[in-house]
Amino acid sequence: MNADSPDAAPSLVTLEGVSLFLPGDPDQRPVLRDIDLTLREGKHCAFIGPNGSGKSTLLRLLRGELWPARGSVFWHTADGAETSPLAGRSMSALVSPALQENYQRQAWDISGRDMLLTAGDDSPLLYSAPDAVWSVRAEAVAKRLSADALLDRSIATLSQGQLRLLLLARGLLRAPRLLLLDECANGLDAGMRARFFDLLAEYMDFCTVVMTSHRPGLIPDWCAERHYIKDGRLVSARCIRSCASVPRHAPAKDKDGSLPRPGRPKADAVAGDMLLNLKNVTVFVERNEVLHNIDWTVHRGEHWRISGANGSGKSTLLRLLAGDEFAAAGGEITRCLPRRGVVRTMEQWRRGARLVSDLSQALYGYELSGFELVCSGFDNTIGIYRDFSTEEQKRVRAILAQLHASDLANASIRRLSSGQLRLLFLARALVGEPEILLLDEPCSGLDAESRRRYLNLLDNLAESGIHLVFVSHFDEDAPLCINRWARMENGYMLSP
Repeated sequence: MNADSPDAAPSLVTLEGVSLFLPGDPDQRPVLRDIDLTLREGKHCAFIGPNGSGKSTLLRLLRGELWPARGSVFWHTADGAETSPLAGRSMSALVSPALQENYQRQAWDISGRDMLLTAGDDSPLLYSAPDAVWSVRAEAVAKRLSADALLDRSIATLSQGQLRLLLLARGLLRAPRLLLLDECANGLDAGMRARFFDLLAEYMDFCTVVMTSHRPGLIPDWCAERHYIKDGRLVSARCIRSCASVPRHAPAKDKDGSLPRPGRPKADAVAGDMLLNLKNVTVFVERNEVLHNIDWTVHRGEHWRISGANGSGKSTLLRLLAGDEFAAAGGEITRCLPRRGVVRTMEQWRRGARLVSDLSQALYGYELSGFELVCSGFDNTIGIYRDFSTEEQKRVRAILAQLHASDLANASIRRLSSGQLRLLFLARALVGEPEILLLDEPCSGLDAESRRRYLNLLDNLAESGIHLVFVSHFDEDAPLCINRWARMENGYMLSP
């Protein structure tokens, strides 16, 4: 272990020649290779690299959740250098997509307040009465993030962004020496992002922040150091292609040159063009009214973007359209598929309309290969329940190749990054030959090149006749084919 020079900032964590493979991998394929790295107090940094390069794994190693197959890890404490992962746990906090998925997969019925207070014992659940000081601190952090209204709600009723915000608040509440943030802005609307980064800047004097991001514009200026990682190795900046964001797309315009308006059909639209028609639709989730009196129509040739703040009802609307939520009494939904006409059963609808979302990804807890996951899309099932024909297997391989994801076919989905899983779940939707694609933050977790390919594919799918309903908090993530826009606010659909 290298000693600190007299003028250097104190060391936090030192990695010497570290290589590791993920637990449960029978082939012991290395995910990190020969990593030499020292993190120092106050030297905030970001790890940048493509999907599957090992960034999230490296953060888990720094946290003490993983252990190297070769090399050494030293956590520098007040008592000297420690090699026990418990030292890493005591000095750090990690907020990641995997942490969020665990809360969603377990479906624990706990309040936002109780989840925040687990920061005191660094446990997933609250096992003892919280200290009064921790309770006051939790209220204060939540208020600073404008999240105090979420404290008494069950986390099962929160949107993706609301849950992410509380998990970030939980990380700040611990005020650790080392704060590890894995794609921390995923799922947050612009207002939430601004509030979180403003508060994070106040913690930078006593927390050393280490983050990953596929969007360089979301890395604060004070997080000045950049470490580039590719194929599990730390490399120089010149070895990594530009990580710049995909250029912003301009919204498509109507033939008369005007921007599209919600609910406004094409000039030549007739009754037979209708695909979806919602009349006075209200939806309850866990006995809470989430959508209110929605009136909305989707016609042939329309590709919609649904915008709105976290908690406004966007994801619930997509789950309703997918058939995973149901309208309350008094509401009416008419569903038609472009090739099949009026749909009479939910089974028929679920075959023709497919949802790709963070939540469906989080809840898919089966131990499958990437190839098997995509095959499950033929029947739209969770898990595999039959053998697949040679032609079906050829179709899966063709779609994986189209998404530049053929190398994921044999990998366990439990050992893939969030961005890699995002590509597989789109492939899963496409093998079912959908006529309508419902996309909830589809570019979440994708690197810049993968986003570019993903959006180009969506435009090609739209050109082929597939209709899109698209949700994203980033304007640049909207495909060029989008020609209609609706805004959600507090469960209501409004004009922009």
